Amino acid sequence: MRLAPFLAATALALVAVTAAAQQTAQPAGNGLGGLSDTLNGLSDNGQAAVEPPPAELAANTQQAVAAEPATPAPAEAQPPAGTQPPAETTAETPPPAETPPAPAPPSPAPAPSPPPGRPPIAMPPEPLTRPQLAELQAAATRGRLLGVIERSGRFATQDMLSRIPNPDGAGISGWIAEAEGNGVAVTFYADTDAGPVTVYRGTINGGRIVARNVHVSGTRPPLNPIQARMAAARAATAALDHRPCGGDLFNVFVVPPLTPDGVIDVYQISPQTRPGFYPLGGHFRTSVAPDGSVAATRGYTEACVDVPVAIPAPGTRPAPVAVTHLMDPLPQDIHAFMSAWTGHPFLVVAGDPQRLFAVTPDGIAEVPREGPGR
Repeated sequence: MRLAPFLAATALALVAVTAAAQQTAQPAGNGLGGLSDTLNGLSDNGQAAVEPPPAELAANTQQAVAAEPATPAPAEAQPPAGTQPPAETTAETPPPAETPPAPAPPSPAPAPSPPPGRPPIAMPPEPLTRPQLAELQAAATRGRLLGVIERSGRFATQDMLSRIPNPDGAGISGWIAEAEGNGVAVTFYADTDAGPVTVYRGTINGGRIVARNVHVSGTRPPLNPIQARMAAARAATAALDHRPCGGDLFNVFVVPPLTPDGVIDVYQISPQTRPGFYPLGGHFRTSVAPDGSVAATRGYTEACVDVPVAIPAPGTRPAPVAVTHLMDPLPQDIHAFMSAWTGHPFLVVAGDPQRLFAVTPDGIAEVPREGPGR
């Protein structure tokens, strides 16, 4: 069995888009509900008749063509009675015979039908350019980073809830993750009149919490300037007209800026709502400028889509998840993240002409297909 046709057919068959009714705008929340969902399930005329001519017009026509009466000859011109008129020496000249109309030229013979041609050959796409390859690499890198933020958020949430059973009571309004040494530090913060302050901060390394600081009461340390910008960028996306596919709240991942005054990207990710299915739709990326304004925002699908993801049998590799992406000519960071989140490689059909890509958090590569020159 040829892999590429099979995979492309599989990809097209799996894009059964269910346009889900969008819910009314949800009140701003702390983003933990969606993360909790993730923890619990990881989600056509006739011809006109000719009228006869009027009676007056018909009568005039008949009078015009009627023969006039013969006029008698004058008396002196009459021959004496009993005298025979001389024989006519000439016969009347017969009227000229009418020339028959020329026959109509024969109709030209119909042109012969052309012989059936060969079906067009589907040529493979041109090779990817260097900018396209760089775009794929950047998408994979960002998707891998989102995967790290998602896992760190899960670990830190579990640990935080074990020490702060009532996060709402503690005033927690959101969380952010950033690199710290060889690990990732996750900070849950509360908003105050003086700015956001730390309630819980845990450091994850090797899949476990290696350090934590809890500030349920007493003095709570303020967030540093970059952390405060990240918290403000997260808050800016809450006012956007974005709705998750399933669930009440987004999981919100804030990507730290590359420089202190750099743009901050915020991802709103729809939570998993049932085991064995993950939301491919309902994800958004928003870029927030240094002044706190929204510079750009986008989604990745036109509707809500859930993709089934089967748990691999023991001793087997995770089966690829095939999808068709219509909004971009290349796979995006969200596909690399979905691969990291589900633990399955993705096969993404994208572009015109269509290309097939293998997507994992480690990289994105085009899958060659058979054709001339390939």
